Amino acid sequence: MPEHKIIVTPSAEEDMQNIFDFIAKDNISKAIEMIDIFEKKFDALAMFPKSGFIKSKLTIHEVRCAVVAEHYQIIYSLKNNVLYILRVLTGYQDIIF
Repeated sequence: MPEHKIIVTPSAEEDMQNIFDFIAKDNISKAIEMIDIFEKKFDALAMFPKSGFIKSKLTIHEVRCAVVAEHYQIIYSLKNNVLYILRVLTGYQDIIF
């Protein structure tokens, strides 16, 4: 069970839907698998929130990044024992909040 509560922001939900839709065009089972990988990584980050590296240039607040499946980044922050999943992006996207 995760140590911290997890909140996935609407932007991150939209990111995951876009990733799912893109992958599903070619392979629906791989799209489902990718979402499962993201969700498992969220749980791991909730247990070990400092495992991602700090993205100090993004904001004045501490924001971290975790790489998933080589091509994806989970951008997140931890505040008051809540893990906020801010964005889920491909490595090819610019990070915008």
